[in-house]
Amino acid sequence: MTTLGRHLKTVAALAVLSCAVGAAHAKGYMTAGFQAKRSRPMTLAILPPHAEVIKEKVVMTDDMPQEAAALEREAALALKAGLAAKGYNVRLITPDDLKANPATRTLVKKVQDRYNEEWRKIVYRPKQVRERRYQGGDDVLRLCAMLKVQGLAVSRIQAVGVSKGKATMRYFSSSSQPHSYARVDMGILEGQKGYVEAYFSGYENTSLGQILKKPALVMGQAAEHALKKYPAAADVRQVEEAVAQKDADDAADESAIKDFEVLMSGSKAKTGGN
Repeated sequence: MTTLGRHLKTVAALAVLSCAVGAAHAKGYMTAGFQAKRSRPMTLAILPPHAEVIKEKVVMTDDMPQEAAALEREAALALKAGLAAKGYNVRLITPDDLKANPATRTLVKKVQDRYNEEWRKIVYRPKQVRERRYQGGDDVLRLCAMLKVQGLAVSRIQAVGVSKGKATMRYFSSSSQPHSYARVDMGILEGQKGYVEAYFSGYENTSLGQILKKPALVMGQAAEHALKKYPAAADVRQVEEAVAQKDADDAADESAIKDFEVLMSGSKAKTGGN
């Protein structure tokens, strides 16, 4: 399967999960330690987001790297503003910062590559974040020490813009699939042991025109949804509250996971398991 094919497979899976979560457009999964502030980083470095922008047309699909760069920039700014408003000390690591510092650039790449592997698992089983099943490795510890922060915010963006022709076909076919949308996923890695302590996602219905012409608006809305369940710096949730929230989230996620499994099984059958 080509790189674009793998990207489309991931985006399609995320679309299924986004539709299944309902009208809230926001999901959050946190360890008990994160909720109780025992393992919640209070100083954070936001690494450069990675974005995929897909334009769906009637007969083919395009990847859009230039538009992805604009969404990455605006998502980073929106996440920084949102976290700062919640009381956290936030540092934004930009592509220019990485160009200026080869040592930081090398570590950031290692962390990003490792998180790519974990993120695909997280999308499939987000509830296991609560059990510390996902790990960023020792490079997370090294990078946090280098940047003098307690944790890292690592985000992934998916934006799918549907052309007018494709939207018209879906209208007449009564398709239930989403039209244009943008999604921001953010994982929080702590700098003591490298665990993914929390994972948040926000989903925003939008349009191809807004994705292309108003990236700040689209990313601002999606980031706001992603941060909706992120606790304020002063908030401390007791264990009993955390368990109650876990039970509620579990019930809401079962249908999403089943849909994801069906999608993945169908994809493997079409590609011969590759």
